[in-house]
Amino acid sequence: MASLPPFSADPRVVPLVIEAARELTVFGAPAHAALLPHRARRANRPGETRPAFRRNPAAHIVSAEAMWRGDGLALTPNRYPMLAEQRILWHALPQPHPGLPMWRAVHEWVDAHRGSALHNTVGAAASIAAAHVHLTRERSSFLSKLPLRPGTLELVEVDDLQIEAAAVPFCLLRLSGAPKVRAAGVEQLAGARLTAAWNVVVEPGATWVYPRRKETPAPHFPQALGAAELWGRWCHTDEAGFEAASAAAMERALVEAGCEPL
Repeated sequence: MASLPPFSADPRVVPLVIEAARELTVFGAPAHAALLPHRARRANRPGETRPAFRRNPAAHIVSAEAMWRGDGLALTPNRYPMLAEQRILWHALPQPHPGLPMWRAVHEWVDAHRGSALHNTVGAAASIAAAHVHLTRERSSFLSKLPLRPGTLELVEVDDLQIEAAAVPFCLLRLSGAPKVRAAGVEQLAGARLTAAWNVVVEPGATWVYPRRKETPAPHFPQALGAAELWGRWCHTDEAGFEAASAAAMERALVEAGCEPL
């Protein structure tokens, strides 16, 4: 299995620029709205005007921009970052789904380096239809501050894996266990999932899974809601949307974009 490298200074990594930010409390946990206008320049941004098909750029991105390769995986910078020191992990030969080896590499890196990993699918904020995971050394306290419902859920067969549900009015699962155990749990949940899209956030000791019914929960959030928002950073590309952001709207957006609690 590939061991992803620690982050070091690299001129190819695009600095994160947050033009403005506001702190809010969402379901009792700390989150913030961030103004990131540079992300409006992304090609194939999710939305009603995006075409059904477009040539997949993943292979070109990996070929032209890889900073590291190992065991079938590759790291590139992110041209339009939403996280500090952000890298993107891909398959060296792009594939539609992460698969167990990528999930294991991600979980091992997050726990070893005390960082965060964010995964979107098409239909849940991804702009490219090839498996990729965003890596950062940044941490957010939003998910860890959410209360959990009592009891565990028997959804997959992975020894030593615990699955709990957050005590929120939408389906949000917390996986706990060793990195390889959580990686196996995410992979099995991918096969058990009955929704086309989901977001996954990996943090030290915990992995969060958010199955999706709707990509853009307007008017509560005017853009595709992704793993960054689930992690606690609500990324706005225009000032009007940023100024209008409220905790009540964020809560409504998470409910409408997600599924009923289990």
